[in-house]
Amino acid sequence: MIEIDINTKVYKKENLDISYSITGKKHLNGILHYKLKSETSQEIFLSEFAIRDNFVSEHKMCEQSNNSVSRLFTKIINKGYKTGNPNEK
Repeated sequence: MIEIDINTKVYKKENLDISYSITGKKHLNGILHYKLKSETSQEIFLSEFAIRDNFVSEHKMCEQSNNSVSRLFTKIINKGYKTGNPNEK
């Protein structure tokens, strides 16, 4: 697995409004753990596996949102976007 750099911002996948900053790293029992801190919480340690499963980095979130939006609009444009009531003929 690729290590996440200190001072990287990560967001919970289930609620992208909650962001955490990675403030440190530590190896416990042979597993890399990251120290996270949000504006409203105390610092917590989570394993690299928990981070990968439950969080997304700021860079990845921006990449994914730009790609998914552009793909959606590409599909709409390719199919021909029409306004009005779909039942109208």
